[in-house]
Amino acid sequence: MHIHLDLIGGVAGDMLLGALTAAGASLEALQASVTELGLGARLEVSTTHRRGLLAHRVQVSGPESPPHRAWRDVRALLGGLPLPERARARALAAFAALAEAEAAVHGAEVEEVHFHEVGAIDAIVDVVGTCLALELLGVDTVSASAFPLGQGSVAAAHGRLPVPVPAVLELLARRGAPSVPGQAARELVTPTGAALVTTLAGTFGAQPAGTVRAVGYGAGAREAAPGEPANLTRAVLLEPAAATPEDEVVVLEANLDDQEPEQVAHAAEALLAAGALDAFLTPVLMKKGRPGAVLSALCAPADAERLTELLLRETTSLGVRSRRERRRILPRWQREVPTRFGPVQVKFALRPGGELSAAPEFESCKRVAAEAGVPLRRVHLAALQAAAGVDPRG
Repeated sequence: MHIHLDLIGGVAGDMLLGALTAAGASLEALQASVTELGLGARLEVSTTHRRGLLAHRVQVSGPESPPHRAWRDVRALLGGLPLPERARARALAAFAALAEAEAAVHGAEVEEVHFHEVGAIDAIVDVVGTCLALELLGVDTVSASAFPLGQGSVAAAHGRLPVPVPAVLELLARRGAPSVPGQAARELVTPTGAALVTTLAGTFGAQPAGTVRAVGYGAGAREAAPGEPANLTRAVLLEPAAATPEDEVVVLEANLDDQEPEQVAHAAEALLAAGALDAFLTPVLMKKGRPGAVLSALCAPADAERLTELLLRETTSLGVRSRRERRRILPRWQREVPTRFGPVQVKFALRPGGELSAAPEFESCKRVAAEAGVPLRRVHLAALQAAAGVDPRG
């Protein structure tokens, strides 16, 4: 599935999470995940209206005096959470981008800087909740509209800062994300919101072609003044339009023989979280008989430069090879099928000759198995049996 983020009145972490819960992400699963954070935080979602539109308003409550956290503390916290790996990789990528932006504008080392935005409990809940919500919705790719930027100034830990605040502009500059003048003399885009969208979105622009499956609106805390856009972020869940039989991709490759395996695995996860179509490792024998691996990533041509830079940041490689290749794509659909253990996401494909194949999504089976307290293989089999009676083309 694909999700398009329409930044109508800007974006903040709570607005984005609210839009995803309104689009159908399980509130119970999100609340359970927040409890597992061990921060004493509570996630509350209520309904409200902005300019007559029904929206979800997310609020996070927690201890009055939470400990001050640096990026390394947040990274350690996320590493120990029982999250789906893609959700963890997306959350780590968002926090890393925010940490690097804050360090850059304040002239500090990333590992040493203590900053309120990332250390705040609500920011941690917003980021983890957003990335888990995407997983619950079965979202593989993300796009977003341009960022509407406000003006004026805002109170911050370092005193009054100009709007957009420096960290937001740094995030947009690093990603090359588009912006438009916002019609408001206030902050429309927060650092947490900017970090999430710039790391999650593979492309920016208009909503892509596809079949709309769900729509959700997330509301900000305040009501917009007359003449301003509604203080909303909209999430549109789409099943992408059927791909053409062939398209063109860029293949990125780097040889690695001097990096810890855990770090190489993290690099592959980071590439997927940043929008790569696929990422994989191939064992090879390097010069002088040293064992090594080739880290490969497939991506859209428009994402090649950005993902090349990410690969060079996350690995010890001194260079990246790239080439364009044609690929043939089977028509495919993703559907949710009911089982006695709970609903499971299944990917269908139309094979030459008209045969339909079905493959239950591993992370979906894993989550349902954990919730039902049954072996994963039973959930997988139940999903296959349920999929046998489904025609995804209907």
